[in-house]
Amino acid sequence: MGCFFTGTFSLIGALLGLISGGLGGAFMGFLGGALIDTIVNRKKFKSATHYYKSQDFTEHELVLAAYVAKADNNRLLRSEMEYVRNFLAQHMSADNVQSAMLRFRDILNNNIDIQSVCADLRQHATVYEKLIILQFLFGFSNADGSMNESEVQAIQYISDLCGISRSSYEAVKSMFFGQSSYGGGYYGQGGYSDSSSNTYTTRTASDNDYKILEISPDASDEEVKKAYRAAAKKHHPDKVSHLGEDVRKAAEEKFAQVNEAYERIKKARGMN
Repeated sequence: MGCFFTGTFSLIGALLGLISGGLGGAFMGFLGGALIDTIVNRKKFKSATHYYKSQDFTEHELVLAAYVAKADNNRLLRSEMEYVRNFLAQHMSADNVQSAMLRFRDILNNNIDIQSVCADLRQHATVYEKLIILQFLFGFSNADGSMNESEVQAIQYISDLCGISRSSYEAVKSMFFGQSSYGGGYYGQGGYSDSSSNTYTTRTASDNDYKILEISPDASDEEVKKAYRAAAKKHHPDKVSHLGEDVRKAAEEKFAQVNEAYERIKKARGMN
């Protein structure tokens, strides 16, 4: 009986069984009620595996994107505005997109309580939802093909406030700052432009590949395999499918990068 939850239905079942059939009836009623309790609890657990509804997710994305834009001397590029508009258009009607863009402008013109927003995310959002937001912010900042240091620092600040581990932050960052052959979509990527030198910065492929898996090049083969399984789980598209098909497709891009990074590491190491 260890597989059953003792709850409301099991108690009701036992009571009704006792009234109608004595101790034997109570036992059978308890079993029937416990089965119902198990089903109910499983449904509750399943519903708790994600926090966001699509509409709430969009609102937080707009707030966080506005914070990143304001970090760059309150300057919003046209390419960044179009990035947001195009992203919204993937899952909204034209009228709703217009309303959302007006909301975005309103957010930009007001003070943003970033700590309150991130505290809510830290407490309630799943790690999968947090990472897809991080991808959105890097894509937003890189809408014109480059990111400056102030925007990167703003995204890192958001990441820390949301409770995202630094290794997970660096993993997503490496997906954007790494190889220019990657990218596409509304969470796509490109290079990184340092505002102080205005130079295009890249890391070696092997360095990025290990960072994407959140391990160091000194890791053993078994550690690489374990890290890959963990990274694949974090970025699996099914984890964010409740947020809409556009978000799922974005997750698929990053999931593919995890697999590609793992394949390159395996090839370099001669792993099976």
